[in-house]
Amino acid sequence: MAIRDKWLIEAAIKQGLITESQHTEASLHARRLKMDEKTVLCYEQRIAPSSFYHAYASEHGIQYLRPSQIQVDKSRLSNIPQSFIRQFRILPVDIGEVDSDKIYVVTDSPENPTLEKQLQRLFKTDVKLCLAEPEAFECSLRLDVELSNAELGFDAVAEFSELLNQAYMHRASDIHIEPLADYYIVRLRVDGQLQQYGKRFTLSEGISLVSRIKVMSNLDIAETRMPQDGGADYTTPYNVEFEMRVATAPTKHGERVTLRLLGTDNQLFTLKQLGMSDVTLRQFSRVIAQPHGIVLITGPTGSGKSTTLYAALEELKSESTNILTAEDPVEMVVEGVSQVQMNAKVNFASALRSFLRHDPDIIMVGEIRDSETGEIALKAATTGHMVLSTLHTNSAIASVTRLKNIGLEPFMIASSLQGIVAQRLARKLCQSCKLEMPADFSELKQLGLPSDDLVMLSHPQGCSLCNGTGFKGRIALFETLWMDEILRELITQEADEQQLRKHAQYYISLAHDGREKVLQGLTSMEELRRLGLLNQFDEEANG
Repeated sequence: MAIRDKWLIEAAIKQGLITESQHTEASLHARRLKMDEKTVLCYEQRIAPSSFYHAYASEHGIQYLRPSQIQVDKSRLSNIPQSFIRQFRILPVDIGEVDSDKIYVVTDSPENPTLEKQLQRLFKTDVKLCLAEPEAFECSLRLDVELSNAELGFDAVAEFSELLNQAYMHRASDIHIEPLADYYIVRLRVDGQLQQYGKRFTLSEGISLVSRIKVMSNLDIAETRMPQDGGADYTTPYNVEFEMRVATAPTKHGERVTLRLLGTDNQLFTLKQLGMSDVTLRQFSRVIAQPHGIVLITGPTGSGKSTTLYAALEELKSESTNILTAEDPVEMVVEGVSQVQMNAKVNFASALRSFLRHDPDIIMVGEIRDSETGEIALKAATTGHMVLSTLHTNSAIASVTRLKNIGLEPFMIASSLQGIVAQRLARKLCQSCKLEMPADFSELKQLGLPSDDLVMLSHPQGCSLCNGTGFKGRIALFETLWMDEILRELITQEADEQQLRKHAQYYISLAHDGREKVLQGLTSMEELRRLGLLNQFDEEANG
């Protein structure tokens, strides 16, 4: 017996996934839109449908299995009649536990009153019941039990629409559709980490799905041996519009597709919401309010540079300020700001030249990629304009070297540069289920803290609010370097990065900012390790 939506919503309320008022409001909207309540809640609250099943499992003391955890135990599967599997909707699974006396069985229909009795009679030993969402269970059932009938009735148009809807609810930034030897898998990038989608597709289904994406993106369906790029717009059933950037590439087993989703989250952050420390926030606000100069935001792709720039523009915009931006692409609309989209006829350099004839107070350049753009940006910064831009470098101090490498004069860099902010995104610990434990000697050493300090560290655990991951959302870590006369002189003299770091008086590293956020319980040591920041404390200790 499938779990009714009513029971799922009740469990979600008890587990704190949603509130009674959110449910009441969704009920009114559901009647008006002629949609079911759970679907409306998923769209309005940006909750993945799987979170409701996770909440139900937690409420009833059942282990919840994510799609990647459903590993069918083929040895036990061969001994179970298909009629029994279909009737009771169960699959034996191997979850990696060394416990030969217990059999793990996954189902999407735990409400069947005779299920446990039938399982005991079938296996004649202890059976541990696990829960999976229906889509993930049905996918394993089709591909592991009924492979020959898997392709029947496949609707690529409907499946792709459902995939985009699910990606929106999961707050995914990217979708990866990848062919393997026997089937296609789909992975969503959520909070910077890839996680498996609830469905897998047979090879023929995957090819149909890729063809559908190509049609939507105006790509050549017949071309499968060359990479292609395109794009399309999509509107969810809840009238949320977003843009897709599509890229295909041939692989050994077939074509893979990557979709970047733009505009799924149109929330404009303020500087206070970015997660800057009080000291960094005050200094950053003071520097960008200067009448002229250039401030650089650096970091790798996907580190949140654009979000920081938009937050700065929100802070700076006013009735008396003329702000122009050159972007590729325009990811978010900021009221009161003139935003220019780059295209084949307009590049950053030509846009900057044009901007200087429009009497701007503030100019934002999406990225300094070459010497031409850099020269115009630096000249604008020294002739009475505040310029904000980004660079692709790994640290704040490395930005000076990068500007020199693209051909900019050291004296121009020194005279125009006001400050550099390097940033990374770390996953934010779920504040509802994080587990606090005293730091041991090893952890204190890795964080560069005295061995006798009494420090509590937070660790991920997993609940229905974070879909079992232990993390919900992301938080930015900031490295800041503010210019003074000593640094300007060193840059003019072409000092190396080590000398700049040694003499920097207003400098906070990524590692130190990350440590502060770990001690505040906002992120975990595992995230700092993943970002390679814990090594910096060892380097400092070794001189």
